[in-house]
Amino acid sequence: MEYYGYVLIKFIIGFLIVITHLNFSGKTQLSQMTPVDFIGNFVLGGVIGGVIYSDSIPLYQYIFVLFLGVGLISLLNLITKRVGFFRSFAIGEPIPIIKKGRFIMDNILKKQNKVDILNITSQLHSQGVQSFQKVTYAQIEPNGQLTVICDQDVMPSVIILKQGRIRHYALQEIEKDQDWLQQEISQRNLNQDEIFLCEFWDGRVLFIMNDGHIVH
Repeated sequence: MEYYGYVLIKFIIGFLIVITHLNFSGKTQLSQMTPVDFIGNFVLGGVIGGVIYSDSIPLYQYIFVLFLGVGLISLLNLITKRVGFFRSFAIGEPIPIIKKGRFIMDNILKKQNKVDILNITSQLHSQGVQSFQKVTYAQIEPNGQLTVICDQDVMPSVIILKQGRIRHYALQEIEKDQDWLQQEISQRNLNQDEIFLCEFWDGRVLFIMNDGHIVH
């Protein structure tokens, strides 16, 4: 009974540490998790599963390794938020596959390991769109979901600046450049470092400042 009680204690400790981490990170649902979270949770599960039945690893080392894993996951998620290149590598960017009613073959062929056109067709049908002929714009989101627009006048917005950092990939998608964005910022007498978010939609830009103030 003493052995099983010790196993139960280690299980409860591991469970509490992981649950606390998920609650502090605000990622309690699968849809909220990034690839970093998925891989990290697999690693934490491996640590718990590998140690829980072993008597050779002291309890304090077990707890230390769990906190080390949680800290590493948090650090990688922080880097993902701050560094655009790492975000593109770890999470990915949306992949446009149809624009203005035409297939973007370069994206489809270059991303052939990610783009399964038959799966795309199934997702299209599941959204009530019977044919590619009705699609004006379509893109694969980083989580694998498909965004489909059939009305030319209702295109999705694009975030072109986040927390003072220009998203060059997004600018390419709307066929604009950095000089254009800098001009938009200058015209409104804004400081780029004070901009939390810049959204482009329907030919217009919207700036959300760090204090929550909105500038059109």
